Amino acid sequence: MNFLAQKRSKILLHHSENHRATPPDTVPLRNFYYEEIAKLTGSGGWSVDFREKKTFLDAEARRILEIPKDYSASLRTSLDFYADESKDMAASMYLDCSNGHPFCTTLKMQTYSKRQFWAKAIGKPVYDDNKEIIGIQGVFQDISSEKNKELELLRSLKLIECQNAKLNSFATIITNSMRSHSGNLEMTLELMKGASSLEEKEELCEGLYEISESISNTINHLTELSSIQITAKRPLETVDIQQILEKVKNKLSGTLSNARAEIFSDFSEVPAVDYIPSYMESILENLITNAVKYRHPDRSPVIEIYSILEEDAPCLLVKDNGLGIDLEKYGDRIFNIYESFHTSNNSEGVGLFLLRNKVESLQGSISVQSEVNKGSTFVVKF
Repeated sequence: MNFLAQKRSKILLHHSENHRATPPDTVPLRNFYYEEIAKLTGSGGWSVDFREKKTFLDAEARRILEIPKDYSASLRTSLDFYADESKDMAASMYLDCSNGHPFCTTLKMQTYSKRQFWAKAIGKPVYDDNKEIIGIQGVFQDISSEKNKELELLRSLKLIECQNAKLNSFATIITNSMRSHSGNLEMTLELMKGASSLEEKEELCEGLYEISESISNTINHLTELSSIQITAKRPLETVDIQQILEKVKNKLSGTLSNARAEIFSDFSEVPAVDYIPSYMESILENLITNAVKYRHPDRSPVIEIYSILEEDAPCLLVKDNGLGIDLEKYGDRIFNIYESFHTSNNSEGVGLFLLRNKVESLQGSISVQSEVNKGSTFVVKF
């Protein structure tokens, strides 16, 4: 709480604790000072009188809480002005304060119209001349702007830490991969020097082509990963999810037809999101392709795609009825590079790794729910 808010708090507390008569000529000045500090700091004052069984909210408190003029504050309804996750905390603080323990904390409050905001709150017990507690009083200040910036900074730091850890892991894997390619190349060239027949040389040449292709693929993966951060800086566009899905279905029409795959979609809850169109296309193409590639041998692929709002955040769900993944065994490796969990399919284990990096580059997240032989559901939160 800033200096002015602290000063105002002291004035409020001093005013309530001082029961002696105040010289009349000082009252207007004190009221003016109090009211102006309240407006400058956006701080509301409150008090509870145990003897009179009355609750008081000053004008600034009523303004912040958006309270109607005809509303009468009471101790019974005081918890209505706290968000559900803060009610227990608030009740405990009031109880402790009534037993002589002041508080100073940050918690989430809500207005009369249920609009939530972050608040800095202090409270102190009020004593009479016999040192008995006769009430409690305090001040609260709307700090939503500062708190939201703090939370955003923490989210950004957490994301950076996560990305750095992933990049370090990625660098280690790529280094080992390139070292392996280099070793294979060196060994093949040495063998070619001692090859005694044309057939042996031709066989070794095929190996060189395979090594060359592997090196090229690794470089392409590095290039695509480095381009993700550049693309993520582009301005977002309003992306119609159904339109992108139709584009992907046309692109994969042959694959879907050969596998007899069915796609059912519903985007009525969230028809569009602010996103990068190519990333949305990549999400749908990758997850639909995986659903077909890892289909169950005893049934045709059925893919359900729909959008929902979860905690005010738009989400895209892609559900299939394929082979599924053993999450207990592989759950922490699903989005790692060069990881594949179905040996019967020709997979590089790169698609989900790159997909996760695209989603997270735009402050989103991707997770999976899966059960072996029943299918998987990927959840992308934008």
